[in-house]
Amino acid sequence: MGGGQEGGTQSGEKEMTDQLLDNLRTPAQIAERITASPGIHLTDRTVWEKARRLGIANKVGRSMLISIDDVPKLLQQEKERHVPISKANALEILRRHRKKQENAKQESK
Repeated sequence: MGGGQEGGTQSGEKEMTDQLLDNLRTPAQIAERITASPGIHLTDRTVWEKARRLGIANKVGRSMLISIDDVPKLLQQEKERHVPISKANALEILRRHRKKQENAKQESK
């Protein structure tokens, strides 16, 4: 009797695995589908980077997979884009900040 249940359990697990795999896409597949829309060009690298920022990317070995349920999140506009700061930009930002502080001190005197 136990053998019949075991086979049923394995079959159920296989169905769940198949369903899960059917709902996963690579960044290239997502980019290709979105780019199929008129006027939109999107690279798989862009999809990959945004999925990482949003925390919706699942890595399996060296491959990244994204659930089709998370694709709408990729299409939403991000509130703030984090741009890497170079050393030169960091120094310029620091100089501007210090100058503002100095100006504020002089105005308060």
